[in-house]
Amino acid sequence: MTAGSDAQPLNARPAAWPLAAAFSALIALTICELLVAGLAAERAARITALAGLLMIKVALVLSFFMQARKRRRSSVGAFVSIAFAAGVAVVLMLETVFRAGVR
Repeated sequence: MTAGSDAQPLNARPAAWPLAAAFSALIALTICELLVAGLAAERAARITALAGLLMIKVALVLSFFMQARKRRRSSVGAFVSIAFAAGVAVVLMLETVFRAGVR
């Protein structure tokens, strides 16, 4: 048994395919954002869809490119704060739509 053959070096580079898949997903989400911006839908629906796509992109960047999965405590805090901010944004957008419809 040799200890060196199965051991991985401390500074091993991650596999390239997960990063390439994450980058491809970011490109696809950006294309979706461009398509949503050009839709003939209601403005509030477009803004809500764009905010949702933005939150997905932020989660993707945090988890893959910033390697938040390896730092459990900081990643949970980041995801909770993003979810809270998204909830507040949705409530404010719905309130704005309601107020614009009342007048």
